[in-house]
Amino acid sequence: MSNESGRKLLVPALALGLIIIALVVVASRSGPKEEAAPVAAAAPAEPPASKNADFVWYDAPRDAPATVFKDAADADKTLADFKGKALVVNFWATWCAPCVKEMPTLDALQAQMGGDTFQVLTISQDREGAKVAQPFVEKNGWKNLGLYTEPQGRFQRDASIRGLPTTIIIDKTGKEVGRVEGEVMWTSAEVVDKLKALAAAQ
Repeated sequence: MSNESGRKLLVPALALGLIIIALVVVASRSGPKEEAAPVAAAAPAEPPASKNADFVWYDAPRDAPATVFKDAADADKTLADFKGKALVVNFWATWCAPCVKEMPTLDALQAQMGGDTFQVLTISQDREGAKVAQPFVEKNGWKNLGLYTEPQGRFQRDASIRGLPTTIIIDKTGKEVGRVEGEVMWTSAEVVDKLKALAAAQ
């Protein structure tokens, strides 16, 4: 076969090959597309479960502070005036966010358990006393808690209060039996059960 004849046969063969390649490419582009598998959305993170601050219960009762504070009528009071009742004595302030957050549960606890054997005392540590605390209590609708104030910060010394909120637990004999530093859900079953036992004790 001459070179000229070979070239004549090669040209149609190349042309045919290019046509076949073009048809394959077109077919692959026009055929059904495989859908990408959907990516599963990440599950939203669960919010951390609310946890009460840790209570410290004493092996032996301690003397309660004898600090003088004021009631809503501006009369002097001490914790000894409430002897015969188990007390939840909560130290708070209007500027303390965790204090304000837990206050509705203290209000509900007083509504649930308040009486001859139990009382919640919330003692404001605001330096302007009732002038600031009273309208704040009214604004927030806490209806079951009496207003008590001690603007001089004497509980910080007498009761070794390191920060707010702090709550001391007083038994019916007037002794401090425990305390908790930090926010508490006061209507939680575990807390209410402990306080009911304290209120029922002789």
